[in-house]
Amino acid sequence: MENFINIDAVTMGYYLLDFIIVVALLAGVKLMMGLIANVPGGQPQQTNPALGIAKAGAIVAIAIMLMGVLSGDISTTPMSELILILMYGVSGIFLMWLTRIVFDRVSLPHISIQNEIMKGNIAAGLVDAGNMIATAIIIRAVMVWVDGSALSDIFMVLGGFLLSQALLLLATLYRSKLFKSRHPEGSIHQEIENNNVALALRFSGHRIGVALSVTAASGMVAYIENNLFIQALLWAAVACFMFILLTAAAAITRKVVLAGVNVAEEVDKQKNIAIGAIEAAIYLAIGFLLAGLFA
Repeated sequence: MENFINIDAVTMGYYLLDFIIVVALLAGVKLMMGLIANVPGGQPQQTNPALGIAKAGAIVAIAIMLMGVLSGDISTTPMSELILILMYGVSGIFLMWLTRIVFDRVSLPHISIQNEIMKGNIAAGLVDAGNMIATAIIIRAVMVWVDGSALSDIFMVLGGFLLSQALLLLATLYRSKLFKSRHPEGSIHQEIENNNVALALRFSGHRIGVALSVTAASGMVAYIENNLFIQALLWAAVACFMFILLTAAAAITRKVVLAGVNVAEEVDKQKNIAIGAIEAAIYLAIGFLLAGLFA
């Protein structure tokens, strides 16, 4: 049987240790859920679906990020493995909290997502969850790229986080400018305040699609430890190119899939959730295809 199994007993022991640690970290997310989602943790989700959506997004985002934590090679000793996993796991959870602040204060400064979630605004909950999941996908891609087998690599993960925030800010600016060109009298933050779920689905779908396409950079750029600066620049350049490619490919696909449909009218004005969901699915589909092709 050993000829068909590539994991020996020692490696299995390390994997079991890693699994126990990340499950403990994921379980501990409940204790800091209010911090990660930037909303109070005690409010029952059944009375506030927006809060439930935001918390669900935080759980999924943490799980995606922890996938990256588990991607590196095993350490030489169980203690060093324990320290490494904890360092990456705690750092990733901190970045999930930080992305929530950046999203609120930089990407959408004219609206308080936290307050809208507490009001029960489902659109706000959706864009909040989408932002955290998109950030987690990019952080995981960087963790996989750097191998995550040394504490020094954590600085590259931090650099990847900064890049993720820059790309997601660019995605927000793109969607805001596009909306403004269609509706000079309105804005995206006003539509979110008005609980436009259709727009929130499209907005979040685009962000997650961008994140998925960016993971292609991990497969296209080799990670060389003695030339980190050049490698980081190449990773960023490929990530930006994939962002543009996804947006263009999705626009073409939308013209075919939604031929004859006035998307601006249906999503922005009529709040047609069906059309918003289809647009989101198009972004996700293109993102998955690009990730599968290159990553």
